[in-house]
Amino acid sequence: MERIISLLTTEEGIRTIFEQFEQFGILAGFFLIILEAFLPILPLFVIVILNINSYGIVVGFLTSYLASVTGSFLVFLVVRFLFRDRAQRYIHRREKLERLLRFVDERGFTFAFIMLALPFTPTSVVNVIAALSNMRARVYLLILVVAKFIMIASMSLVGYDIVGFFGSPGRLITSGILLVVLYLFSKWYQRYLNKKMNK
Repeated sequence: MERIISLLTTEEGIRTIFEQFEQFGILAGFFLIILEAFLPILPLFVIVILNINSYGIVVGFLTSYLASVTGSFLVFLVVRFLFRDRAQRYIHRREKLERLLRFVDERGFTFAFIMLALPFTPTSVVNVIAALSNMRARVYLLILVVAKFIMIASMSLVGYDIVGFFGSPGRLITSGILLVVLYLFSKWYQRYLNKKMNK
């Protein structure tokens, strides 16, 4: 237990984590993010931080970005072609769910773009909802390409050079404030959507 605490709270420990992760190779970071799209219990933010601190800001960002777009689109395609028909039959018998799909059909582009661009929204849920809606696959791919760039860039901006935080308290405070602002905005937008859909 002391070893784990030391790894997570000291400069040497954090550096060791990045060095050990780097040994797995860049494909590990790529496939971890794809896996996260199917298993949202995995912490995307942590994986992105591992990528950019282990492989550098450019390679780590591109790896995270491309994997996130790929993983999300794969989820969309799997749900669209394997589960959509059965799911829609179920949804049509549930008024609230049907109202949600109508909302997405009417405002799908804006809804998906904002939700996917924010780092603290449930991306996996957006992928499934978009797949069950009438949104075209190529339109959703376009949204992913742009929105995921914003999401991964914001994560990279906050999480790059974690080791440097130990010598720069001001930077740590600034990053913490930015994270809180993004989190609060994500929660506000989710509540806003709920009100719109319930009208």
